[in-house]
Amino acid sequence: MESLARQRPRPHDGGAAAELAVFAATEELLQTTSLHDLTVAQIIKQAGLSRANFYHYFGSKFDVAVAMVSRLLADTYTAEGPWNSELGRSRQRALDDNLERTIGMWSAHGPLICAVVENMHSNPALGAAWNVMLQRFVSAIAEQIEHERAAERAPAGAPAELVATVLVCGYERSFYIGQRGLDPRIPDPGATVAAITELTLAGIFGAKRRTKRARKRKNASVSPIAAPTRAEPLVSAPGGDADTRAAILRATSELLGEMTLDQLSVAKILDRSKLSRATFYFYFGSKDEAFIDLFQSVADRIMQGFADIADTDRADPDSIRGVIHTWLELDPSDLGVLRNAVHEWPRRPELRQRYLDTVATMTTTLERVINNDRAAGLAVDGPPAAEFAAVLLWTIERSIAGSLAGEKHLQDIDAVAAFLGDLLVTAVYGV
Repeated sequence: MESLARQRPRPHDGGAAAELAVFAATEELLQTTSLHDLTVAQIIKQAGLSRANFYHYFGSKFDVAVAMVSRLLADTYTAEGPWNSELGRSRQRALDDNLERTIGMWSAHGPLICAVVENMHSNPALGAAWNVMLQRFVSAIAEQIEHERAAERAPAGAPAELVATVLVCGYERSFYIGQRGLDPRIPDPGATVAAITELTLAGIFGAKRRTKRARKRKNASVSPIAAPTRAEPLVSAPGGDADTRAAILRATSELLGEMTLDQLSVAKILDRSKLSRATFYFYFGSKDEAFIDLFQSVADRIMQGFADIADTDRADPDSIRGVIHTWLELDPSDLGVLRNAVHEWPRRPELRQRYLDTVATMTTTLERVINNDRAAGLAVDGPPAAEFAAVLLWTIERSIAGSLAGEKHLQDIDAVAAFLGDLLVTAVYGV
């Protein structure tokens, strides 16, 4: 196979009949099969081509996905995009038009785009292809932010590129969640429009954006919000020694600070912990089981930190900011586990459910806070609380994922966390 790929006589341009057949076959197969599980043999069979014909154009299934993304973006986004519009209202209108166009693209090619989003952190070529488009949007929005700041319509604040990147991360993740049907609050990409528009205004204009405080309902007050509940723990072997179990988890956590979950092995955990294979398998059935146990511990701390917003004085914006900033101050010892979790959850079913449960718990808390504080006249009017809370939480999740991956403009995780805290408070309370 490799020799065929190396001897490919010319680069593919996406126009040959064989290439188009491969694209069509791949897109159809992705309707029911993940990119991770998809094989070249399946593509060849579906396309009705020989193996030699396939490798004449592509070196792997990932080459196919990269070519399809490049072609899709070229077809969807023409020279009339927002990056070529004049700054000001015409740029804003162009951004709005492209938001609708992007939703159309997700609706028509959702399985392909979802496959790219799910694998972009594990496959550099896919990540690079997808980021070409993301960076065009980031540049256009950042220029618009600078324009609004220069005209004193928007306040100075975090670097414009950071703000724009966070917003684009929010768009991408919200569309992905809607396309995959992973959050009932976002049933499809189109359901995000009102929340994304409000998020964008809050991100660009901050407290200067036009808002209307919700009318206080009769007898309404800031009432307690129920604390989140912990997910059920994994069923482990009965008995055993707590110190031994902790040693296995500590070794796993340390290794995940140095490598990916794919690179991790039970052998490496044993070498680091100085324990026997029999001892490891007494406590855990696999490295994934140990990882999920670690993730659940980190998730519990994150959920509890976010729940503190329910107990703070929400009539005081600085108090809310303080809670959010503290919540986003991630423990350095958790970063390896968290980095692998935020990049791997779309691909690993058991981890995915735990991850979604964690985000759902925090979203429910935020939804209740928004509804409660709108009723009390503290928060501003806006999109439905359920939809808005989901878009806000998924924007935070995707931005932190990008920061942990070292994505452009997000490398400084402290600056990212600080802006996300301010964005959430401004979006909900208008201050």
